[in-house]
Amino acid sequence: MRVPDRWAVAVRRPDGEIYTSVNTGATLADRHARWNKFLVRGIFALVDSFLIGIRALSISARISLEEQDETGTKDDTGEAEQKKLGVVEMTVALTLALTLFLGLFIVVPAVVVQQFDRYLTNTIVYNLVEGFLRITIFVLYLAAMSLLPDMRRLFEYHGAEHKVVHAHEAGLPLDAESAPSFTTIHVRCGTTFIVIVFVVSILVFSLMGRPALWLRVVERLAIIPLVAAVSYEIIRLAGKHEGSRAVRVFLAPGLWLQRLTTREPDRDELEIAVQALSAALGERPVDSP
Repeated sequence: MRVPDRWAVAVRRPDGEIYTSVNTGATLADRHARWNKFLVRGIFALVDSFLIGIRALSISARISLEEQDETGTKDDTGEAEQKKLGVVEMTVALTLALTLFLGLFIVVPAVVVQQFDRYLTNTIVYNLVEGFLRITIFVLYLAAMSLLPDMRRLFEYHGAEHKVVHAHEAGLPLDAESAPSFTTIHVRCGTTFIVIVFVVSILVFSLMGRPALWLRVVERLAIIPLVAAVSYEIIRLAGKHEGSRAVRVFLAPGLWLQRLTTREPDRDELEIAVQALSAALGERPVDSP
C-alpha cells in the first residue's frame, strides 16, 4: 500500500504471523520538483512505481520463504543461507518479464497483422487492427492466468486491497469487518490504467504509418513512455471526477477488466491488506525491514 510520502508491505509468515515494514525515501518527483509537470510527472510516477514494486517483491519473497526448524522457530538470522530474492534472481525475473511483454504485446500483434498486409490497405485501419489484436491478446492472457491457483490467490489479494481502500475512503475503521461489503472494483486500479495505455497506444500508433516490421517494433517501444505519460494524466483526471457518469462510461472497459484481475478475498487476505494500509498511514507498529 502506498501513500504520498511512504509505502508499506505486509506479508504473512509461514507461522501465520504478519510481518510489516514501512519504507520512505524521496521519489523522482521529490528530487526533481521543477520537472514534475504535465507528461513528465507521469513518467516519474511509473518509474517510482516500478522501483517500489521491485523492492516490495524482494521483501515479500524473503519473508514468505522463511524456513522453520524442527522446533518451529523462524530462521531470522539474516545470514546468506536465508532464502531471499537476490540480485541474480531479480535480474532473471525482470528479463523474462520484459521479454514476455515485448514478445506477446508488441512483436506478436505486429507479425500477425503483417500477414494481412494485402487486405488492409488503409494505414489507419491497419494500425487499429493491430491495436485491437493487442488488447485481445492481453484479455486472453489475463483470463488464462486467472486459471492458475497462485495467480487466482494473487487476484484475491488485489481484491482485498481495493476493498480496504474503499472502506478507508468511506471513513470506516480499518479492520477486516468493515471491508467485505465493498466492491473489488476501483477506478484508480492499475488494470484500468493499462487499458487506457492500450487505447491511447491505438490512437497514437494509428498515426505513425506502416513502416517495415523491425522499425514498427522499435517505434512502438520508443513511444511507450509518452503513451504511458498521457495515460497517467487521463487516469489522474478521472480520479478527481470518479463520481461522474461520463467518467464511469469512459473507464468502463478498465473497470470491467478488473473482474479478471480481482477476486473476492477471504478474511486472512483482508487482514493483510488492512495491515499494509494501516502501516502506511502510520496507524500500526511495524517490524524492522
